[in-house]
Amino acid sequence: MSIKQFQQELSKEFPSPAYLFYSSDDFLLYEALSSIKDKHHSDAFNFDVFDVKSPDNSKPMEQIIDILNTLPFLSGRRVVVIENTQKLTKKDIKKLEEYLTNPANTSLLIMLFEGASPKLFDASVVKNIKAIGLNVQEKDIPSWIRDTAKREGIEFTDRAIEYLIVCVGTDMGMLYSEIKKFSSWNADKIDIDDVKGMVYAGAEYSAFDLINALKKREAAEVFRIFENVGKNTESQMLLGALNWQYANLQSKSHHKGERFFRTVFKLLHEADASIKTSRSYVMEDLFVKLLKVN
Repeated sequence: MSIKQFQQELSKEFPSPAYLFYSSDDFLLYEALSSIKDKHHSDAFNFDVFDVKSPDNSKPMEQIIDILNTLPFLSGRRVVVIENTQKLTKKDIKKLEEYLTNPANTSLLIMLFEGASPKLFDASVVKNIKAIGLNVQEKDIPSWIRDTAKREGIEFTDRAIEYLIVCVGTDMGMLYSEIKKFSSWNADKIDIDDVKGMVYAGAEYSAFDLINALKKREAAEVFRIFENVGKNTESQMLLGALNWQYANLQSKSHHKGERFFRTVFKLLHEADASIKTSRSYVMEDLFVKLLKVN
């Protein structure tokens, strides 16, 4: 898990002179920047963040490099973070390459890149940059939830983590948002019933109604319910609740065979993938297909 590698570098206070953190998930970049800010919040004189995409929060590359080459004030090292380096012009990349040929040992440069595999710099300077891809594989999400919750001072049981993933899905930003809701709790452990009570109980109830309407093949009722709940419930949340309701139905049902549930869960998985690629009318298409499953 590359997040662990990031945390290791953070704990060592980033010993290399330059880092490039990249991810297709902008939340993971946001989380990385938040951790970096927390680490350096007490040294405002020597900490700067510039965003290439924001005219109000950026500077010409010449000035950024001047800052990197300026001795820190009453500190061991100056820290400069550049966000959205994927938006840098070729001209600015060339100027950065000149700096990275011989980076200042009194400064730390951190670059954040939104995308899968950055190829910004010439091979001659890449050796001076430590590049780390920020991603969390699905199999590692429970560990990520556990570690994130621990940093918030809370602990989830395994059942609570499983239910949280089923309900919310694998979107890291949404999972983090739900974890934050529990940060003020005084309970020793957060269990499945606590999550059920906090995480969109309305979506779970709506999913129950939707499944009943789907079972009865009442198409008009299915879309009427969705029209009402879709205004206040994220599609991925509703998908998670549907998944949970169908799983419960599978454990109790004597009327539907394995083939039925295999088809249903395949359709739910496909809908989840479609939502992540920003396709339109995903839920509507899902309900049409579920109404046809025997």
